[in-house]
Amino acid sequence: MHSKKLYPAVVIFLLSGLLLACSTSLYVPKGNTMDSKETVGALQQGRKIYINKCGNCHTLYLPEKYNTSQWRTQTERMAEKAKLNLQEKELILRYLTKDDSSKSH
Repeated sequence: MHSKKLYPAVVIFLLSGLLLACSTSLYVPKGNTMDSKETVGALQQGRKIYINKCGNCHTLYLPEKYNTSQWRTQTERMAEKAKLNLQEKELILRYLTKDDSSKSH
């Protein structure tokens, strides 16, 4: 009987661990690699929103997985489902496309 009660808790624990593992592999914007603290702050906000809003429903993809055009299409497509306002959508897109020069096309 105890195993049936524990099952939902175990599933939630494992899914939380999976999300945390993925989010830690996402790059973290740092001030020492950027020109402007304002830019770093915006990138950090975008990362946080990406993890919290997008990661609630599905696996997070690494920013370098897609180019700017592909990320723009995806953020437009998912914004309503994730209940993103315009500012959140722009911050996520800014974070995901910070260094588009090294992304596969």
